[in-house]
Amino acid sequence: MRCYYTATESFPAGQPYVAVTPCGRGEWRALLERQPLTLDWLPARSAVPAGCQLPFDDTIPILFWGENCKEQGRPFAQRREDGGVVFYVDLVATTLFMLSRWEETAITERDEHGRFPATASVAHRQGFLDRPIVDQYALILREWLKVLLPAWEPESQVFSVKLSHDVDHLGRFPRVSNALRTIGRDLLKRQDLQRALANSGEAIVQYVAPHRTGYARGIELLADWSREHGLTNDAFYFMAAGPGPMDGDYDVASDAIRRIVDRLTGQGFEIGLHAGYDTLGNPERLAEEKARLDAVLGETHYGGRQHYLRFQVPDTWRHWEQAGLAYDATMGYADGEGFRCGTCHPYRPFDLTLDAELDVWEHPLIVMDATLFNYKKLLPDEADTRIGELAQRCKQVEGTFTMLWHNSSLSGEWEPWRQVYRHALGVLAKMQGAWTSEARPEDEKGGRVIAPVSHQITDDRR
Repeated sequence: MRCYYTATESFPAGQPYVAVTPCGRGEWRALLERQPLTLDWLPARSAVPAGCQLPFDDTIPILFWGENCKEQGRPFAQRREDGGVVFYVDLVATTLFMLSRWEETAITERDEHGRFPATASVAHRQGFLDRPIVDQYALILREWLKVLLPAWEPESQVFSVKLSHDVDHLGRFPRVSNALRTIGRDLLKRQDLQRALANSGEAIVQYVAPHRTGYARGIELLADWSREHGLTNDAFYFMAAGPGPMDGDYDVASDAIRRIVDRLTGQGFEIGLHAGYDTLGNPERLAEEKARLDAVLGETHYGGRQHYLRFQVPDTWRHWEQAGLAYDATMGYADGEGFRCGTCHPYRPFDLTLDAELDVWEHPLIVMDATLFNYKKLLPDEADTRIGELAQRCKQVEGTFTMLWHNSSLSGEWEPWRQVYRHALGVLAKMQGAWTSEARPEDEKGGRVIAPVSHQITDDRR
């Protein structure tokens, strides 16, 4: 079968073909300048051959019509009399636009951490950030290919869950001075001796036995709960930057961390790099941090995620490739959950400047704990529903639902939110078919276990 990317209407006869009509020049830039919520949307069923069914029944946005196709009243796609199929929506431009993240090089807006915010993205402004548009387009294309090639039996992908955990801290107090200020505030301002004693005890444990802190226990809980639910694809990303004002409070080469890492690897969990705050734009520092983790793990080929989700397109991908890292899992927004790259499938980024595919994989991040609670200010039931909705969209397109939950999001002020996570594990395990008898009975019955608690969180999770 032949494939064409051309505006011509004449194709050689004799064998099946697929043609995609390119959009006009300057359409990428024009998309950035469109007013919010002005894209055309079509029913998904109108985009596939008659009688075909998609696993989703949404309306789908049209980022780029083929040149002059909208004015001519063309459909999404059409079977020609010669047997071929012509797409009048530019699938190629849409896919490259979303996966390459070109818009992040063209829009200069950044937040206080130098991050491209969700609110600046085309997906947010046009209302499709919660839709894996690239994957939906791919399934539409597959339906047309099945019509053209009746003997072809495409292999469906299996929905999977990827739970990831950034280990930012092992204790609540990054430095001794933080502990002293907190205890002093308890005594002098709050006049709460009991709270002061509790914080004093926690500070002592943190600096004498860091592997016994509440945050360290959080790592154990995350691992235990995943194993109970048959979700054993977790990754724990450790920092190797060393203690700093924006980085972790532990030494990755310390005995405490080595014990934790050995326990996790012994249980079959993945260990990766949580690249420090100042690695953004600094490949030398990234290489230094990776070398420290290499020494701890005894291996060199693994993946990870940037601290604070700080990412610069395409430089960060290039730097991870240069450092020999296997994959990056940063590409999600801190201020908005959803599909930053338009997909929930791992893919190899294409560098438009180098005109080359990079030798590193991107594993898109779909949702982070702090996004739901710190940025979106959702209540527990709302967060629970949102996680389920996004996971379902991933399952519809046979993708991977990647969720970030910090080890520090289970204790202290965050302790009530552990119920959100535990309920999500039950839902995800059922969706993946990994449910085990060790799960809690109330989850097996589909019951809610989330209590109405305050959503005001005051720590520095990003």
